[in-house]
Amino acid sequence: QISKRGAVSRKKSLAIRLAAIVIAIIVCAVITMVTTGTDPFAVFSAFINGSFGTERKLWIFLQNTAILLIISLAVTPAFKMHCWNLGAEGQVLAAMAAAACMVLLGDKVSSNVIILCMIVSAIAAGALWAGIPAFFKAKFNTNETLFTLMMNYVATQIVAYFSVVWENPKGSGNIGVINPNTKIGWFPDLFGSKYALNILIVALLTIGLYIYLNYSKHGYEISVVGESERTARYVGIKVEKVIIRTMLISGAICGLAGLL
Repeated sequence: QISKRGAVSRKKSLAIRLAAIVIAIIVCAVITMVTTGTDPFAVFSAFINGSFGTERKLWIFLQNTAILLIISLAVTPAFKMHCWNLGAEGQVLAAMAAAACMVLLGDKVSSNVIILCMIVSAIAAGALWAGIPAFFKAKFNTNETLFTLMMNYVATQIVAYFSVVWENPKGSGNIGVINPNTKIGWFPDLFGSKYALNILIVALLTIGLYIYLNYSKHGYEISVVGESERTARYVGIKVEKVIIRTMLISGAICGLAGLL
């Protein structure tokens, strides 16, 4: 018989996670050695050198980690509500709206204005892409798992189309790079790195979302709806409103991830 374990102390929880990491490393080392005959220490050394070997590699590692983290943050509010948002990919791709601002407004307004337009449009596009399945979930109780998943394919095709249309913007000769000469719409460097601003934004967002989910009224409503919609309705929470609002937030953060 399987029963849910009670509260686990922080020390024990940390020990379990560390043990899992150590066991995973040992298993990977054994499999690598048995199947390829390669020295596992040389393999892990290559991993470490590839991530931390130079200052540039470290910045890229932190940038990639930040992007993975912000997408994880994006789906967290929806998952906590037990609303399975599998459409993060499409909501990230919806941030193509930011690229549209760079292409269409690149020679019409200043860079600061374009960056502001990019931020607003990317967040709005991500929220819209999540808001469509959220509306049908709230009003008609459709299956959000399938709905959000299928929205990924629609977004992929839209982005693929415009990637071809804008493959070489303004005849720049730089395929896939927008405004390479003027750098209009490009984020400024911070601490001498083009990745630092992204990392800082994600770090601040992590703290903000933690506070939102654990110490705000909205965060409490998300938890109650996730535990039981019937209980939420009984205590006066408007479940449909919470579903739509939470999915909009989830999509908006995905849009921000796409922008970064």
